[in-house]
Order: sequence, then structure tokens, then C-alpha cells
Amino acid sequence: MSDRLGIVHYDVVHKTTYFYEDTKRSSVMSLCMKPRSSDRQQLQTYSLNVEPNTLILEDTDFWGNTRHYFDVHRPHKDLVISSSSQVVRFDNDEPTSKKETDEWEDLTKTSKDWSVWEYLQPSELTKTNVDLKSWCELLGDLDLQTPLTFLESLKHRLSETITYSPGRTTIDSTVDDVLVHREGVCQDISQLMIAIARSWGIPARYVSGYLYDEPNDLRPSIGDATHAWVECFLPKHGWRSFDPTNPTATDSAHIVVAYGRDYRDVPPTKGVTVGDGSAEMEVDVVVSRKMVEAE
Repeated sequence: MSDRLGIVHYDVVHKTTYFYEDTKRSSVMSLCMKPRSSDRQQLQTYSLNVEPNTLILEDTDFWGNTRHYFDVHRPHKDLVISSSSQVVRFDNDEPTSKKETDEWEDLTKTSKDWSVWEYLQPSELTKTNVDLKSWCELLGDLDLQTPLTFLESLKHRLSETITYSPGRTTIDSTVDDVLVHREGVCQDISQLMIAIARSWGIPARYVSGYLYDEPNDLRPSIGDATHAWVECFLPKHGWRSFDPTNPTATDSAHIVVAYGRDYRDVPPTKGVTVGDGSAEMEVDVVVSRKMVEAE
């Protein structure tokens, strides 16, 4: 690991509540909410609670993410899932000039690398018949000198081109939806960048997690910190983060929960219920931060 420029401590409180119109007889769910540990991030503590109280099982999926499973087989009108995390992020970004530069021809090696092969293939929400290289030419202002300069310029251009518009898309919206309407949220903008990167032979994966947003006088507390962004693999750099929704946010402001091919691999909650009536979901996530200078 490179020299650490700073250490950031985060407390994350994530609460999801399902309100059911009629009493449900049973609920079975899978959760993907526990932050990962890596060379850039360390999970210190994690707790998970479900109401009504039930047994919670833990497992690891194909992508190395932690999954929790539970079932409630008794009548209930509400379902509350609460988690609390303490995470340390290491602010260890190195200037690009200090690293060896990846060239486009270096990417030919990745097509034979089975560890990243899945991240080169179209997935359900990122596949499209649109020629994305031609679309990028029309987008313009992209620096094609190296794969890294291309990705850096792409995240900024997507942020400028795709309007952030909550409610315009759904969790099942595809890249084609975003290309047509040029609107979406972090999930949509990230999946578009993933599709473009893969079309240029760059392995790209979907990252779900949290983004720390600095409180201010107009927004003293942050109540929705869930976020999605992109990581791309470059042979001489490894996996690097790119946030096309918040291109100026620092890497250490991102807390990684899970990796996948697109959103469908890593939804925070997914399940089925038995019983009539509709349901409403309310999500509240608060992230607080404490900076610590490295010695």
C-alpha cells in the first residue's frame, strides 16, 4: 500500500422499513448491506437487526460480497431492517504522474484474464445495440491519449450530459433508457459508464455503497447517502474508482459495500412476501465522518 495521507473514520446507520397495506403472512429476504474490507477500506464493526425478530444467516456470494438471509413466517404489518457500521477509509490516492502509464494495447491482456472476464461482458442492465464508440465520438471532449485519461474525461462528460433526475428511472431501467432520455440517477449514469468502458475493452464493475456528503447550513444532516459508482481495471493501475455522478468527490468519501456487473447483482434488499395488499418502502441512511491525520 502507498503512504497514507490521512485516515477517515465513518459511522453508517442504514434503516429500511417496509409498510404493508395488509398483514403479510411471510417474508423471505436477501440483504447486501455490509461494507467490504480491502487495502483502501477496513470494516471495524457491523451490526444487523430485523424486526420482527428472526434468525439471520450470513454467506459470501460469487463476487466476494457478504450476504445476509432471513425469513419471517408469522403475521406482520411492518418489516424493519437496521444496520450500523464503523468503517475506516485510507486516503492513499497517488498522483497519476507517479505511476506507470497504461497504454491501449495493454488492455489486450485483460481479455484472457479470467479474474476480470465477467466485467468485460454485457449484463442485463448494461447491454445495448447502440454503437457506444460512435456515441462517444458525438459526445466529444474525450481525451483518448490513454485509457486512464479517457475514463477521467468520460466521467466528467457523463456528469455534464446526463441530467440527475430522481424518479425518472426505475431499478430495472437499462442503458438504452438513459441514452434515449439522458436522465437518471447514480445507478443509471454508472451503468452507462460501465457499458462504454466495456465497449472499449476496459473491465468495469458496478459498485454499491455510500457517499459522504458534507453537511451545510441548508442541509445540516444527510438522510440519503446510498450511492453507486464505477471501478475500472487497468493493468498497471489495478482497480480505480470513477464517479460519473459526482466527479469531484474524493475517493475516500466513498464507502464500498459490494461489487457486481450491474445493480441486479447487488441490491441492498431483495425478497418476496406472502399476503395481499401493496407495500411502501422507506430508506434512511446517515453517514457521519471524523478525520484523523496519519503519522
